[in-house]
Amino acid sequence: MIYPATDHHAEAAIARAAAGHPAEPLRLEIPRPWARPPEALCLEVTLQPRPGAGANALEALIGEACFPMDDPVALLPVEIPKPWGRELWFTGVEARGEAQVAGSGGTLALGTWLSLAPARSVGRQPLVLLKILDPRPEPVLGELYLEVHEAKREVYVVTAIDPVAWPDGRGRIRFGVNQTARAAEGSDDAFRRSFMDALAAYERAQAAVESRAEQPADFDTAKAAEHASREALAAEERIAREATLKFTDERTLSVGDVISVPTWVPHSLQQGVQVVEFQTPNYERHILSSSQKVLTQTHWDSERAVQGMHLDPPATVQPEILSDGVERIVAFEDFGVWRVQSRKSLTPPSGLPYTVVFCIEGSLHLQGPGGSLELGSGEAALLPCASAGYPIGSVDDACYLLAAPGL
Repeated sequence: MIYPATDHHAEAAIARAAAGHPAEPLRLEIPRPWARPPEALCLEVTLQPRPGAGANALEALIGEACFPMDDPVALLPVEIPKPWGRELWFTGVEARGEAQVAGSGGTLALGTWLSLAPARSVGRQPLVLLKILDPRPEPVLGELYLEVHEAKREVYVVTAIDPVAWPDGRGRIRFGVNQTARAAEGSDDAFRRSFMDALAAYERAQAAVESRAEQPADFDTAKAAEHASREALAAEERIAREATLKFTDERTLSVGDVISVPTWVPHSLQQGVQVVEFQTPNYERHILSSSQKVLTQTHWDSERAVQGMHLDPPATVQPEILSDGVERIVAFEDFGVWRVQSRKSLTPPSGLPYTVVFCIEGSLHLQGPGGSLELGSGEAALLPCASAGYPIGSVDDACYLLAAPGL
């Protein structure tokens, strides 16, 4: 997300109101460089003081809709289909999909809302990416890519485990390197070579299955032979896939568990395990392997990933208890996440550029300088910096997550 250079239009609107002049509609051109192809959106907007919110709180009128710039706004997710299931992006702004903000009488693309006044709304900071990962329940088909990240940090909070996929209520994630297999190789260099060889064999086997699937047979006799050939290739692929599994470790997961994913740690959420994810707002990754065809690139990144991955076991991060019912579940360099389970009101720390809120269960009452917002289970909101000093009320015994830079 690339913001405009200044909040000139917002500052001018406040100055006009202070001088007693009425608000004037503006014809804005909002660049959208992430669109494919890049584009600019022409929009007629009226920025004006928000009634009852003081002289410096603004709202944007666009057609018949009104969007607060300083009060909490609801985030409406965009669904991103994946070979393994789907993702719901609540703060995503890119070519593959863009979340929306809800106003009175309409919705607006999140990137457009941010561009109207990025300094006053989010302190010109990049938004932490909030999304739900919702894998299919079928084994293999529902596995996420096995991947590592160079710079991106992410944290998962388990919110649901499919009872068909995991009848005992305990899901799985592939996470880190298998230390027994590492020791058996005799050296770390040998371990990396063996893992790379197994991944290369798996990728070749998968490519062979995909290539044969694209070649139809024209006659009945040919169809029978083709079917047998495809079955043989599928069996080879399963064997090759199994050979790669011994190199990574596995952890069990229950609802409420937290997994902090450091850089360069191999990880793959397994089928039927739904999580809320907060991550650094960039999209880099190196894929070691995938049980489905990857749609966004033509090959895996196995060699780069294996050479760079950390071999020591990932540290177990314990939540930090901040107060009764409030814990910091992760504190990365660029953002932190709190989990709150309480009937009491909570006021986020002052000075935050923004706060992203996700309600896991129950319902919340979010207050800002000029208005409020009710939030239910599975819903998310963005608190602009002007709303940081206002309380979050738990209407019942709610459980929710807060994420922000410096939290």
